[in-house]
Amino acid sequence: MAENNSLEVQKVNTAVSQWTNSITNLVTKDFELCGVPYDDYSKQCAMSAMTSIYHLVKDSDKIKDLNGLDTSNLREVVGQCASLKLNANAVPRECYFQLRTKKSGDNYVQVVEMGIEGDGNDALLRNYGENVDTVYPCWLVKDGDEFSYPKHKGIEMTPPEWEEMGRSQKVVRVVYPLKLKDGTFQYLIAERDGVKVNLFAHVRNNLMNETFGICQNRYKASAEQLSKIKAKKEEIFDALRKCATVDEMLECEVAKPYISAAWLDTPESMIVRKMRNNAIKKYRKDFNSMAKQSFNQLDETYVQTQEEIAENANSEPFVVTESEATESAAVEPEKVAGEVVENDENVPDFMKD
Repeated sequence: MAENNSLEVQKVNTAVSQWTNSITNLVTKDFELCGVPYDDYSKQCAMSAMTSIYHLVKDSDKIKDLNGLDTSNLREVVGQCASLKLNANAVPRECYFQLRTKKSGDNYVQVVEMGIEGDGNDALLRNYGENVDTVYPCWLVKDGDEFSYPKHKGIEMTPPEWEEMGRSQKVVRVVYPLKLKDGTFQYLIAERDGVKVNLFAHVRNNLMNETFGICQNRYKASAEQLSKIKAKKEEIFDALRKCATVDEMLECEVAKPYISAAWLDTPESMIVRKMRNNAIKKYRKDFNSMAKQSFNQLDETYVQTQEEIAENANSEPFVVTESEATESAAVEPEKVAGEVVENDENVPDFMKD
């Protein structure tokens, strides 16, 4: 029995090592091509990411093993961890991974997605925040707490004040106190109400390939079917827009089927996570090229916009009307001093072709 367990552990360790070596080698090449230093900590973050993804897939009933994932997807996600220097093995965690079903051609495949955990925001500010000297622990201001916003008088600022009252566990805002290298302080603040935008983008993204049973898939839908699908989506969006708070949006029965389990099972932790993300997005960061792209890919609004652009690119033919073509052809080229215009009768023979 002990021998069987030992063999199983060896088999798992071998599989993890093979995949880790393969993917991290590809990530190393990506760093070299972009001219970005691939230091020891970036490599450690990449290896931690691969180990976490391996166990995520192993424990999932959606996919058998890592062979069922697209190598380019793994390469991208591991590269995100390495370029942003987010360690999946850090305690508390700096990032997390989840499996998601995504359309690829005519098939649906499982892809790995990475998200920033609470303390990952602190790491981003420490590593990439412009002129940041110290990132102090994040304030989680709860409903019923006494809080006053910063006050400005010219270039002078009175810092915010927060008094914990312990009346509720509902976090209404987060505050990141930062000490800059010049000795001054800044306070990055994000409100609970701002998470409505994140949740709306999340639902819109999940509805990207939804057909509501009107047709087999949206790529083969007729104009009439596309119109019906669009109308159904607008019903859901309108229902979400009528919600006054993010909590009401999470309870919206029309939209609930298109909200992921991470939002529905642990709504408060997800809302806090998004507030922390929103707070650090406001601050300028000195990203390298790879880190900048990785950070953008973690923004649901950015990803959704890029997918819509890719989906609608060249979807409508550009037709030039006959009148526009005639007017364009009738315009004579403007003569510029010293420039020879072809077939100009005033040009000497030796200057013509």
